[in-house]
Amino acid sequence: MDDARVVAALCQAWSGESRLTILDADFKEGLLFLKLWDAWREATSRPKRLHVIGLLPALPDRVALQNDVRARLKGFGGEQLLPQLQAMLEVWPLNLPGLHRLEFEAGAVTLTLAVGPVDVLLNRLRVRVDRFVLSHTSLLPQARLLAADGAQVCWRDQSAGLARQDAVVRTLVPITRAQPSVVPPYDPWLQSPVALDAQHALVVGAGFAGMGVAQSLAIRGWRVSVIDANWGQQTSAHQQHAAAALTPMVSKDDNIRARLSRAGSLRAQSRWGALPESVLLRCGAIQLQRDQGRIVDLAAVLDALQFPSQWAQFVSAEQASELAGMSLGRGGIYFPTAARVHPQGLLNALSTTPGIDMLHAQADRLANTSGVWQVLDASGKVLASAPHVVLAGGIHTQTVLKQSGLLKENARLASMHALGGEVSFIPAADLSGGPRCIVAGDGYVLPQQEGHCVIGSTYAHAAQEVLVTQAGLVANLKRAAGLLNIPELPGRINVGALAGWAGWRAVLPGRLPAIGPVLHAPGVWVACGFASRGLTWATLAGDLIAGALNGEPLVVENDIIETISDN
Repeated sequence: MDDARVVAALCQAWSGESRLTILDADFKEGLLFLKLWDAWREATSRPKRLHVIGLLPALPDRVALQNDVRARLKGFGGEQLLPQLQAMLEVWPLNLPGLHRLEFEAGAVTLTLAVGPVDVLLNRLRVRVDRFVLSHTSLLPQARLLAADGAQVCWRDQSAGLARQDAVVRTLVPITRAQPSVVPPYDPWLQSPVALDAQHALVVGAGFAGMGVAQSLAIRGWRVSVIDANWGQQTSAHQQHAAAALTPMVSKDDNIRARLSRAGSLRAQSRWGALPESVLLRCGAIQLQRDQGRIVDLAAVLDALQFPSQWAQFVSAEQASELAGMSLGRGGIYFPTAARVHPQGLLNALSTTPGIDMLHAQADRLANTSGVWQVLDASGKVLASAPHVVLAGGIHTQTVLKQSGLLKENARLASMHALGGEVSFIPAADLSGGPRCIVAGDGYVLPQQEGHCVIGSTYAHAAQEVLVTQAGLVANLKRAAGLLNIPELPGRINVGALAGWAGWRAVLPGRLPAIGPVLHAPGVWVACGFASRGLTWATLAGDLIAGALNGEPLVVENDIIETISDN
């Protein structure tokens, strides 16, 4: 098959490369990727990491893709590619717009599927591409904006779907990166991979954000020291927090927050999929239609978005009741992949990732000595040092930056504030066993874990401290009563017998996180301001930061990166 000529040319060019990024602007069914992967496995001299980006307007259904590709492989004697095909199919994503990261060979081979109009996607990618496989010369101007130094292009004949059989295929053509009229500032998101001897990072904060970052770095071979004053303490807030929800969200215009939520949910589900049900239970979630206040027609929203039903579907009150195992008064959007998570179980699992070292200490500020960052405590003692540090301690991140003289007055992070809140634990027996899935709307009710359901949550503006209060318990009971269609619930429960958990949320304007480099302090990164979506954005934050430090294609689109990295 003439696609082999493209593979031969690309493989010829990768000898001696430590890392190679290839963009295929006409991915179709992925045969070129399968052949590149096979060639990488067979090569004696190959890049340590191979990253392939495939552009396509929509993702084919997994079963249809399997049947089509199997038939084509057998048609030209390509049965040796069947194991790679099966591995790709096992993690093949749903047909959702945006970027999807698939990882193979323990992360040494990655496939980033970019779904949507090709011309739009090329403008949204944050990457430096070494080799392009293009079908149209019209794509060349946009490709030049993504070109790495020494990048080359291989042309494909789109009409036949095959590579052209001439010298252009056998010898890759150099492509010069487009130079803007004004020299842009250094972009820390696009850098050469950090040298092996410098792959050591400090992470301040052992909550969802910090451990998500630590895991993403560690699985790429980094040494990671996580610093947190509460780690391992029996009074840790995360040990008291019985359960939390990992749920996506939608908006009628599929705005940046919805896209970021979708990307984060997909990354978390992919990375944590092997955890036991006691830690992560894929129970699904129903976002109930509002019955008062600002009412949005959720059925119309989903109809316009055209998402696959395996991701989100509108359900009637009767269908919602069947899913929840309880009589609900309203329908809404059902998210089949949503999950109930045991917070401390998740954090414990992430902390056991090889390469992560946990340090029980209170970080106060940062100092830089000869290009190496030190984390100091309040007495000035150096707790640890490394070339890179990630501040992921919620509202404490703001304090550390301020104490270090690194917080600019006009930065987004300067406007981050702490918002208190509490959740309540109610015996599942008082809810006839509780719902089988997460029920959410004005608050939420989670499926029971160890005999109790978590219900919540309150929002305490301008609070000086966070405590479990009787008023908070009553408010949460009222929320649960409205969600589960049990108006008499607050009156029949003895509030004095209930327990709960109170904590802080770190919130930024627009409820979007801050993830990215501190531009005036090279080597310092932040991952904070997650508000109520710590689970949703933890892995995504880690993969963004670790991906940048390893010179990988980034896992969300450029407009999202620009929005969340302005700190």
